[in-house]
Amino acid sequence: MLPSVVDLKVNRGRIDAIQLLRALAAIAVVFTHATTRIGYVFPEGRGGSVLFSGGAGQCRVGDAGVDLFFVISSFVMLYVHWDDFNRPGAVSRFFRKRVARIVPLYWLLTTAAVSVMILAPGMFTTHYAALDPGWIVGSYMFLPIPAPGRGVSPVIGVGWTLNYEMFFYFAFGLSIVLPRPLALRLLLASFTVLVGLGVALAPEAPSAKFVTSWLLLEFLLGGGIAYWRLTGGKLSVPAAWAVATASLAVLSATVYWTPDEEGAGRFALWGIPAAGIVIAATVFDLGQGRWRRLAAVLGGASYSIYLFQVFALPMWGTVMSHLGFGTLPFDLNVVILTVLVVASGVVGWAVVERPLSRAVKPILAGRTHSDHPVGELIS
Repeated sequence: MLPSVVDLKVNRGRIDAIQLLRALAAIAVVFTHATTRIGYVFPEGRGGSVLFSGGAGQCRVGDAGVDLFFVISSFVMLYVHWDDFNRPGAVSRFFRKRVARIVPLYWLLTTAAVSVMILAPGMFTTHYAALDPGWIVGSYMFLPIPAPGRGVSPVIGVGWTLNYEMFFYFAFGLSIVLPRPLALRLLLASFTVLVGLGVALAPEAPSAKFVTSWLLLEFLLGGGIAYWRLTGGKLSVPAAWAVATASLAVLSATVYWTPDEEGAGRFALWGIPAAGIVIAATVFDLGQGRWRRLAAVLGGASYSIYLFQVFALPMWGTVMSHLGFGTLPFDLNVVILTVLVVASGVVGWAVVERPLSRAVKPILAGRTHSDHPVGELIS
């Protein structure tokens, strides 16, 4: 019999390291979008030598935070729900918890974004041709419906990643009804076949491209790491440092050799290094000091940091413009904006997400805590 999560007596520091990675993933995405926003707010301020700008004005390596999110997400799901397979009521509990975790804040901010698009459409750098009802409904339902005049992008632009998250949750949740070995084999085969079909058929329809994306394989990577860890896999600290260093080196190289947003290149240059970082994080111990406390706060706030950036970026960009920040170097403005947006996300987590979650969880999830001790920290 394979060990359970509880049997492993997981060191809290290792879970905290995963929490810290969640925060870093969100901050990385904010950083990339901050480069776009600063270039938009201060178009005349890009002269001279700058570090945080690619050929199109955006240093896109921070987008790898999305790939890190996907690996972490699937790692956490299998890690926390390892003992739930083929248990009565487990599927229902899983879906209730996922809905309680993801939906309330996302729907609230989606509603706010629709209101902004109606009242102040110039607030966002991404402009839409029309507020199509089908597109708005699809945004609420996590469906890959193209925006008017654009590609697949929900009302909350960064929410395209949640479409993939919910697709994975749907597949994973349904698999819980089966015995664990069969469920994991079925998930592995299904996602692999879907990506293979995408390679073979190269579909153009948005929904078909969505369900055959290479990004699906990143969920398999995270699940594979959790399986390896839960079945006794170990890595020495020196080996973990070597894996982390090599992974970060590959990611750093993509500052100059950035992969396409879709396809095998992204999986190879962002997905696999993200998996290497997660593997290393299962070994590192943050101890009981300030790093652990910082990881707990920022990791807990990562969802809010990620979503609130849609509003915080234009808001703080406007404030910086009015205060004359355009005289500062481009790179410094990117750092300042990133810090301000992250801080806003932490405030949003404390003021909006946590109270909302506490109100909704007893109704939707049935409990205010996860079934496993690990789940209280990272699910």
